[in-house]
Amino acid sequence: MRSFLLLLLFSLCTKVMAQELDPYETTMEELMQIEIYSVSKKTESLFDAPLSSSTLTSDEIINSGATSIPEALRLIPGLIVREQANGTYDVHLRGFDNLTRYSRGADAANHITLIMIDDRPVFNNNQGGVYWETIPINLIDIDRIEVIRGPSAPLYGPNAVAGVINIITKKIEKDGLTVNADVRAGTHRTQIGGIGAGYKFNDKISAYVSGNYEIRDRYDDLYFEYTSDSYKPVSELISFDGLQQPVPEAFLSDYKRSIDKHGVNLFLNYNPVDDMNIRFQSGMQKSQVQKVYITNDWAPLSSSEYETKYLNLSTTKGNLKGRVSYVNGKDHFSKGMSFPLLKYKYETLDASVEYNWILNDDLSIRPGAFYQSATYSDKDYVLPQSGVVGVLNAKQTMTNSALSMSVDYNLTESLRLIGGTRLDKFSSPDDIYVAYQLSGTYHMNENNVVRAVYSKSNSGSFIGPNYANIYGEVSIPNVPEAKALISYSGNKDMKLFQIRMMELGFRSKIMRNLEFDVELFRQTGKDIYFMLQGKAPEPYIAEASQYFYFQNIDAEAIQNGITLSANYVPNNKLQVKPFITWQKTEVEDMPAGFNTEAVDPVNNINNTATVSNDQTPSLFGGIYVNYKFKQLNVNLNPYYMSRQHQYSFYSLMNPATTSGEIDSKFILNAKISYDITKNINLYINARNALNDQSREFMGADENGALLLGGLRVAF
Repeated sequence: MRSFLLLLLFSLCTKVMAQELDPYETTMEELMQIEIYSVSKKTESLFDAPLSSSTLTSDEIINSGATSIPEALRLIPGLIVREQANGTYDVHLRGFDNLTRYSRGADAANHITLIMIDDRPVFNNNQGGVYWETIPINLIDIDRIEVIRGPSAPLYGPNAVAGVINIITKKIEKDGLTVNADVRAGTHRTQIGGIGAGYKFNDKISAYVSGNYEIRDRYDDLYFEYTSDSYKPVSELISFDGLQQPVPEAFLSDYKRSIDKHGVNLFLNYNPVDDMNIRFQSGMQKSQVQKVYITNDWAPLSSSEYETKYLNLSTTKGNLKGRVSYVNGKDHFSKGMSFPLLKYKYETLDASVEYNWILNDDLSIRPGAFYQSATYSDKDYVLPQSGVVGVLNAKQTMTNSALSMSVDYNLTESLRLIGGTRLDKFSSPDDIYVAYQLSGTYHMNENNVVRAVYSKSNSGSFIGPNYANIYGEVSIPNVPEAKALISYSGNKDMKLFQIRMMELGFRSKIMRNLEFDVELFRQTGKDIYFMLQGKAPEPYIAEASQYFYFQNIDAEAIQNGITLSANYVPNNKLQVKPFITWQKTEVEDMPAGFNTEAVDPVNNINNTATVSNDQTPSLFGGIYVNYKFKQLNVNLNPYYMSRQHQYSFYSLMNPATTSGEIDSKFILNAKISYDITKNINLYINARNALNDQSREFMGADENGALLLGGLRVAF
């Protein structure tokens, strides 16, 4: 029924768009000249961009009432955004999530979408992916968010496997003082705020500093308990490891809080000469969050703490561009667990240099060189003499060196061809990976563009799957001298996950105030890896042991899909942007379980079948509707996800469970704001206004309505 409702809304919007309306102040030509940089690393019209891509502006984010960066991504086509607890989200691009199905926490997270801030990668090199709560900026700092859908490693390197989300921060445009502030508070003790102040001294130099905070309580008082397959108060939880342990005090102390985050940032911009720019960025954040990530012994939700500091220096001189960044921090996953201790510190160095060699008006070549190192260590926290065992029990470093080349050629006035390749040399695995991309656009006329893409990209290499070294011996109660083994081992020779994609796209300016976009895609993923459970060696008691090691499997994932989107602006008061994605993903040669035959003669890697990956909803999308009349602005931005079935290791342990069956959900978001003066705005913001309390993620909270009141100041 809800799938039908979303399709009906999309259809109605499209029909309304087809009606001719009176002229308005801003022409469609001006409105459609939305620019995007991330597609080809040069500023160009979004309409002409050769890849499936979108730009979300700061005005659209403000109008929508989005309360965080991941929630704002619900306004962009092709993104699946599921709320786990108040303000904590799981984000995937097009899908391809949890292909291995019976995962253990972190393996189901998004490792294949590259998140950047001003071209600086912000993914975590331990497990891969991004921890949204560790991003030091917030919405107050953002100029726009650009998204590329589809493999993009030739441009941006490993981890741009499913695509790229590039968050671009603001630059001070006007002379003198600039101040922005946005604070809001509401139900579930939710408090969110950001303030930024900058000064443009002259045409050469400007400075901007900002701070932000986000404090939220959970919607729920209950946790899903593995042992009983039900939801219980935190004080009643017991572990499923056979020891029936109660929840530790460290877990109990934070059970109500969903997220507690604070960040501060500094931005300096310097133009010493006309064709040169130097930009320095620095900041730090400290956060605590509950989310479904690292599996603990009691419930899917775990409490984690993070600290991050960063420095980023980028410079452009003519067509030459360089960047170097340094990050250090601490992660502490699953507070309350003592074995293993999931706590470590890290530092990463990332550098790049590129030159855009323009041969003539129609041909340019862009060579580039890149280097990255990541060092992770838990040595300061591991105490072998007291039995404290870490996830690494050592200091480990990984490096990656790369060369790239892209060519942009206007073969004719109508036909544009772009090709790119990148070679990455990893220290682990000790191998060279080649990513490539060939795309083209053909202008049938000034109002219709056809595009085609063929590409292959690979993920990066991460510390955890390569260097995990968890080892411990456990005595078995009432069995003298008998011991069980707990062992998790990395594998430095694993192949990296890869996606190949074929895509066809079409953009059309149906009328001067209506643009329509369609993208058809087929993606194939291979070299999937997982933690395999084997039989513990003698003299350990195999039945009581946990003996895991990372290994590639032969499964192959195939995804077919289509995304439809439109942008309609009938006048200078109203804008309507509907978008919807349908996809179907199957996994061929999917193991019945991630065990060896010695552990389980039925559910093992040698017993395979083709299965539907219904972890990702088959239908998802939304509509952005904004109406402004004088000082009043009204925005509706509903978001929809169809029914899905989520899996984890628990699904294999308890096949009768229905905990992973997630109903379809229609989330209606609304914001009404009023300009008291040119610089001061008051608003009321309702997230999930219909109060649909159904869960969006297995073992997570019931996410109901969130009502906020806020004040925004800008001058």
